[in-house]
Amino acid sequence: MLFDLHVHQDKHSLDSKLNINDAINEAKTKGLDGICITDHDDLGLRPFAKYLSAYHNLLVIVGVEIYTLDGDLLCYGIDELPTERLSAKETINYVHEHGGVCIAAHPYRKNNRGVKDLIKTLNLDAIEVYNGRTDDASNEIAYSEALELGLPMTGSSDAHSVGEIGCYVTEFEEPVYSEEDFIRAIKLGKMTYQRTYIDEITA
Repeated sequence: MLFDLHVHQDKHSLDSKLNINDAINEAKTKGLDGICITDHDDLGLRPFAKYLSAYHNLLVIVGVEIYTLDGDLLCYGIDELPTERLSAKETINYVHEHGGVCIAAHPYRKNNRGVKDLIKTLNLDAIEVYNGRTDDASNEIAYSEALELGLPMTGSSDAHSVGEIGCYVTEFEEPVYSEEDFIRAIKLGKMTYQRTYIDEITA
C-alpha cells in the first residue's frame, strides 16, 4: 500500500497553496492508498480526519511537523502538541508517551530545519530519506546514514502544491486501513521508501 507521509495544506500551513480536497483527489488520481497531512506545528485538521477519509474513500491521517529546538520531526498519533517548544529528544519522548511515532523529516536539508547527525542518537521510529522538496545530495546522505543505522526509511513529497503529491512515497508491507494500522506498521518497521516517482510506480 502506497502512502504520501508528508503533505501540507493551506488552511494550517501558511506556506502551502494546496487545498485539502485537491490534495486528496490528486492522491487518488496517482493511485495512492492514503495520505498524511503534516502541517507545521498545527493539528487543526485532525478532528476531521475520519470524515475526510469516509467522504473521499481514501485513508487520511493527520499528523504534524513539529519544529523542535533541533529541527523538524514528523509526528503521528497524537491529539495535542507539547505546550512549549522542546528539544528533538524531548519531543520524541512526548510523542511516544502519548502512543505516537516520530520520523526525522529531511534530516540533512540545507536550511537548518533538519536534525542532521542527531539521528544517530535519537529514539526515532524512522528516517525520511527521500523528500520531494530536498536536493538529491541531502537525500542521499539521509539514505546512507539510515542504512548504516539500520533504521526504517520513508519517502514522501513534502507537498505544498498539488503537482508535488506522490513524487516520493512509502510502501507498507501489510494492509493499512486505519491510523491504528498505520502506527503499528511504523513501530514494526513494516514499510519502505519508494525512490522512483509515482508515475513510474503505477505505470
